[in-house]
Amino acid sequence: MDNLEAKLALRIGAAVRACRTKLGWSQAVLAERLDTSIEHVSYIERGMRLPSVGTLVRLANVLGVSAASLLGEEKAAPDPIVALVGSIPDAARPAVIGMLTGVVQAYRRKRRSQ
Repeated sequence: MDNLEAKLALRIGAAVRACRTKLGWSQAVLAERLDTSIEHVSYIERGMRLPSVGTLVRLANVLGVSAASLLGEEKAAPDPIVALVGSIPDAARPAVIGMLTGVVQAYRRKRRSQ
């Protein structure tokens, strides 16, 4: 890695770590959601590995932030709804998403009738 890439890797790593800890996730949880190893997550967070574009996009999606925020282009703050749904166990997620969908639909119907 050249100097520019090393600085970028450190910036991305710090942003990933900040988002992950804000969500209350361990590196193991993040690795599982990314379908990668804990070691890979650790290397990224320590700035020892510059993630590929595909990995950067997957990281952003899993953490509920934009790729630009991980690059330092905007503040990295996970969306609270994305973070909440992301914290639900995989087995329960379809039921919770179904409930949320029902709440949103009811809200939209109510707004249309007013």
